[in-house]
Amino acid sequence: MTDAEILEYYANLLIIQYHDKPKARATIKGSVEPIIMNQIPLAVQDAFDLETAVGVQLDVVGKYAGVTRYGYGLSGQPITLDDDDYRQLIKMVIIRNNSGSSLATIQSLLAAAFPGQVFVSDNQTMGLNYLLVNSLGTSDLLEILATGGYLPAPMGVQVSVAITPPIEFPYFGFVTYEDPVQTVSPFNDYNFYNLNAPWLQYP
Repeated sequence: MTDAEILEYYANLLIIQYHDKPKARATIKGSVEPIIMNQIPLAVQDAFDLETAVGVQLDVVGKYAGVTRYGYGLSGQPITLDDDDYRQLIKMVIIRNNSGSSLATIQSLLAAAFPGQVFVSDNQTMGLNYLLVNSLGTSDLLEILATGGYLPAPMGVQVSVAITPPIEFPYFGFVTYEDPVQTVSPFNDYNFYNLNAPWLQYP
């Protein structure tokens, strides 16, 4: 809606006795015009939308979430994230800040925000296993996620991270007909697939 349309809308709200009075309509328009200010309030609101904010505006959104675009990689090298990666990091931190201690809650929030890109499972030893698909962002983002403590986890629970190329199907362990001895743990074979073991784990 343009400014002129907004002004006309409010002028048309005049009661019938004043509806056709030019001075009354001008008074209403004059009162409304400073308020809409060329829709600046809406522009400011949209500038801080996580999905569309860029640059300094995105930095402000990150500040409210409690994260900056600066961090360190696997080798201790300093990293500065670009807007796309920083946006993904902010989403992850928002989930971390709001996920509580339930694995089911963490999984559902991650699935909603990062469908097919972030997987987490419980190894039943006070640890969570994260699998990050590299379509999530650049190597800078993946390294910061792996080193920065940004992945959601209940208090006191350790996190391990694996990074993989995009996959059509989860990884699996197997035995062969020729060698039926279990070769990986947890056990997956031709008749049974353990959905809680999405990557190979050797004994």
